[in-house]
Amino acid sequence: MKYLPKTAQLQAFRAVARRGSVRSAARELGVTQPGLSRTLRELEQTLGTQLFLRSSEGVTLTEAGLAFSRRTEWIMEELRRAAEEVEQINYFTHGRLTVGLSSLISLTVFPQIAQTYKSALPQVTLTVREGQLNSLLPGIRSGETDLAIGSIDPMRPPEGVMIEPLFTAPFCVIARKGHPHAQERDLFALKDARWLLPESTEGYYHHLQNELAHFYRQISVTPLRTDSVITGMNMVLGSDYLTIVARAAASPLEMADKLVTLPISQLPAAQYCAVWSQKSAMTTNARRFLDLLREACRSYAW
Repeated sequence: MKYLPKTAQLQAFRAVARRGSVRSAARELGVTQPGLSRTLRELEQTLGTQLFLRSSEGVTLTEAGLAFSRRTEWIMEELRRAAEEVEQINYFTHGRLTVGLSSLISLTVFPQIAQTYKSALPQVTLTVREGQLNSLLPGIRSGETDLAIGSIDPMRPPEGVMIEPLFTAPFCVIARKGHPHAQERDLFALKDARWLLPESTEGYYHHLQNELAHFYRQISVTPLRTDSVITGMNMVLGSDYLTIVARAAASPLEMADKLVTLPISQLPAAQYCAVWSQKSAMTTNARRFLDLLREACRSYAW
């Protein structure tokens, strides 16, 4: 390839790919329809391949177009982040930081980190996305999320990302006060209990499913599955369901008078890590957040 695509061509391609219509994309970009069509033809000539299939109903991506679209999204996100970081360094403009957090981080160290971070950098727009790591990884890989914190399955570390271990958290079985099994010490004695288990294809709960596969197979009532902390806690508080949570998660919810921890010691601990893109350089804002995160995790009583 003699020439590389121009930024304007990438912007035009992305708009049309997202809209599925040249007319709609032209309105979004504030250009004429013929001008946008000419830009797309020039891009296809530069790449030496057809990117769109055109019909009376709009445009769809060819196989080459789909592959190019994935790369284009990442390239444009990197350009935005690069320009924004330079502005932050040179002109102290507002800037942005998007972090993904597991519920344990949100419930424990994040309030302190956020207060310190915003006091030092009030101009930065801080956006938080909460979820288990499997739901946060796509944003990390696409560049939309700068940094994520969650539990890692040591047997199946995620690919395409950088990983920094932060702390290890013990997990426990919890129930409402007065639960019939509140004093049970043997996990396998709970095979006939009602269970609510977090749903995840990554991290601790996936690791737990493998570690306790024999127990899981013996559960007589099919467990409820959820990725919502609120749903999980409400089911435990309002019924006879049991669930598995990090030991440090119950205290911040101020439920010590409503929940009990079963004296079971058969659960493996979870390793929590910071995760960021392998392809993208970490921004200055993300590095500052990670510094605060390390310090907070070191001093917290997990």
